Amino acid sequence: MMPLAFLISSMNPKQANMLTLQTMPEDMRLFIVSKVGTTSPIDYFNTIITSKSLKFSFDNYFVAKDLKLSPLVKKPALATRYKTLMDSCLKANNVDAHFVKGMLEYFHSQNQFLGLHHIRIASKGGHLKGRYVYGVLLMAIGQTEKGVKIINKLTDEQGFSVVEDCMANFQRSLERLDLHMKDIYVSSLLKMWPDLNCHPPEDNTVCSNCLHFFLLTKFFVMMLGLN
Repeated sequence: MMPLAFLISSMNPKQANMLTLQTMPEDMRLFIVSKVGTTSPIDYFNTIITSKSLKFSFDNYFVAKDLKLSPLVKKPALATRYKTLMDSCLKANNVDAHFVKGMLEYFHSQNQFLGLHHIRIASKGGHLKGRYVYGVLLMAIGQTEKGVKIINKLTDEQGFSVVEDCMANFQRSLERLDLHMKDIYVSSLLKMWPDLNCHPPEDNTVCSNCLHFFLLTKFFVMMLGLN
């Protein structure tokens, strides 16, 4: 099938440049711009800046739902500056927004219930980092079996290298957030302590027998602020 722009230009060369965002039907424009937002927030912002007359606002459902919020996912603390953006994206059930909101509620506002609620939504929506964080937090608050199941599924589907990336990104995302050690973290760590510590922490290695304890230990150390 020939591209629409090629068909137009072949019929009338003078019309070759007529197929622009301004001349497209509104629903088609919104669809194209929303797809830009799913891959690159920078390209999306450049589009709305250069095409102000088209009014691609954040409160449009299709834009807000698929917009990538990678800068805020990396550093959720920044989201406090973008309340309107976050509200629009949450209303549209944007998984990045749910992850960011969950991180802010759980760590910054110390609202464990609401924080886990939003991170769970992100996890269920396929957010890789959300799946990892949700699994680790469940292990940390004593819901060991649920947390282990989530981590195992993530590892089986994506491989341990992805889990390692999520672990490193999790640590970076905690920057500028208030971290607090909780008694439940201590009891959960003791509960999951392996009978045989086959991979001492100083070796920085792990096997299937102590994977979950290793991940929980990393989280425990982060809560102590020792990273």
